[in-house]
Amino acid sequence: MRNTDTTSASGTNLFALGQDRLNWLQARQQVLAGNIANADTPDYKPRDVSPFEAALGQFDITPVATQPGHIGVSASGTSVREVDSESSLDGNQISLDQQMEQVADVNDQQHLAVNIYGKYMNMFQTVLGK
Repeated sequence: MRNTDTTSASGTNLFALGQDRLNWLQARQQVLAGNIANADTPDYKPRDVSPFEAALGQFDITPVATQPGHIGVSASGTSVREVDSESSLDGNQISLDQQMEQVADVNDQQHLAVNIYGKYMNMFQTVLGK
């Protein structure tokens, strides 16, 4: 991810945040594709990227628990890490069903990010009278 300032004097730079999110999603898609490609590799352990919440740590936003059932938010650095999973007989820990589910989730998140970006651009065009 880029190390740029995503805040300005007037608020949050949603373009930079959107770009960071799409870059994170692209990195996750590549890691998941590598997991699927190694589904038959003996002793291969699945990998995943760290949560995107780390990028949100640059904003001065503190979550508030308004209900007793709310859970806190934790941020961690962005990196690729191994994920624990059950092993097959050859020691491989890839579950194709789980990996395909995660790929579909990333795809949905990419569509959401692009749609939000489009809506944000439409707001600018409306303000500019175009």
